[in-house]
Amino acid sequence: MPNVLSKIARVNEAFAPGQCNPVLDIAVRQLASLSLEKHDLLSEFPTEIRLMIFEELLVVWPKIVFRGAHEFGPLDEREFEGAIPIPWQILATCRRYYEEAMPIMYSKNRFVFCTGKGGEPGMFWRFPIHTRYMPYLTDLGIYLRADTPTKEAARRVAHFIKAITRLAVHLQYLVVLISSDCLYEKLCPWDIIFCDHPVAKSLVQLVEAKAVKHVKIRLHDNACLFPGFAQFLHQTFYKDGVPADRSIVFSRSCTCPPPCPNHPATYCLHCGWPVFSPPYKPIDVLVGPAGVESDMERMMDMQHELFELGVLPPKDDDEEPEEGNEEANVGPYGGGPPIEDDYEENRKAFDSGMLLPGQVRRYYGEVTAPSVWFFQQTKVTDYFEVVV
Repeated sequence: MPNVLSKIARVNEAFAPGQCNPVLDIAVRQLASLSLEKHDLLSEFPTEIRLMIFEELLVVWPKIVFRGAHEFGPLDEREFEGAIPIPWQILATCRRYYEEAMPIMYSKNRFVFCTGKGGEPGMFWRFPIHTRYMPYLTDLGIYLRADTPTKEAARRVAHFIKAITRLAVHLQYLVVLISSDCLYEKLCPWDIIFCDHPVAKSLVQLVEAKAVKHVKIRLHDNACLFPGFAQFLHQTFYKDGVPADRSIVFSRSCTCPPPCPNHPATYCLHCGWPVFSPPYKPIDVLVGPAGVESDMERMMDMQHELFELGVLPPKDDDEEPEEGNEEANVGPYGGGPPIEDDYEENRKAFDSGMLLPGQVRRYYGEVTAPSVWFFQQTKVTDYFEVVV
């Protein structure tokens, strides 16, 4: 087919959902009139027509492509109704179609990858997107269940965020959702992200690198950040001024769990939204940085609960050891024999300073002067040849 079809309408012209595209309509009619004896009829089209066909096939925007949402936990029904399939089989037909369609699928869809319950990595056992295709990403969501910082999910999600910081050079929108299970399963009370959490460190690295234009950090189902951490991210993002094309926002969302049947409530006890008007409730509400941070009262409650569960040590590190147990908290990790301070004794000679009573200098050998000093005068001819 000649390339005259590309002149009928602009390739980049936007069409409303359900509206007939005249270029694709002519292309489909021409495809039906071709001989069925040919094996690959799609290769008969020009490249721009073929790219439009791939876009109609692989792009599901404005729907969101969730992966692992069933194992993640409760989400708003308007946000996630079910897994949306993408007919990716066209990518497995040949190398040519794979190279043409893969950038379209990753650049014009919004992908959301979720962790599992109980600290399970979920979709992050491996990178959900290969590093080769990260430069094509433009809209991405990372949904994390807040749990113990030492769990595998925290480490792998942090590693993935660091990877997109380096490789996703065209990423425009990034949503990081942190959810708590305190309203439902109550499996882990660790629903506050501390500053030394692996995901918190990776977020600081992402903000400092300015790798994403628009960042949203969303706290879900009563999860919180450490006091002052959200304000630190906000100040770091805007330390060079407020740019016109970049932004960082914070939001809260709640699934409004059913109240106690013995004590019915008109409003949600967590977000304050009326229980009997869920269709009018927004999925998330934008708040300031302080609106996603925890207060000291909740910090103390969580710390007390972790003490009761045995997650944290039974006493503070700054407490003095009991009498008769002076060696209980010695050593680099609070246990083991005491460490002898021999730093000064191991220093080299002429560098240890004043000697204390009982200390001696340790030399590698006795320093003596030669009996006869020899000196030799060098000449230019020792280094350069004389040309006669």
